Amino acid sequence: MKPTFIMLPFNIISELSRTLALAIRLFGNIMSGGMIIAILLSISPLFIPIVMKALGLLTGMVQAYIFSILATVYIAAAVQESIKKKKLVNKSTN
Repeated sequence: MKPTFIMLPFNIISELSRTLALAIRLFGNIMSGGMIIAILLSISPLFIPIVMKALGLLTGMVQAYIFSILATVYIAAAVQESIKKKKLVNKSTN
């Protein structure tokens, strides 16, 4: 199956939407942690900040792990697709 010019915009949108989705997801998770800390600081300003900073650190590590795993999966899929295309081109030329 050969690539067509008609599918080019869909492929570009697909690649950009993955990157944008990862960025928005990471931003939303970081922002929600900050909002929760702000709300709890207004309710109980003495004890809660220590606990929330520890939970924020844990959440940050988990989000960084998830972000790196998803990015790795997307990159691996792109590389694998490229390898498949090269093999297909080599078969067709032989």
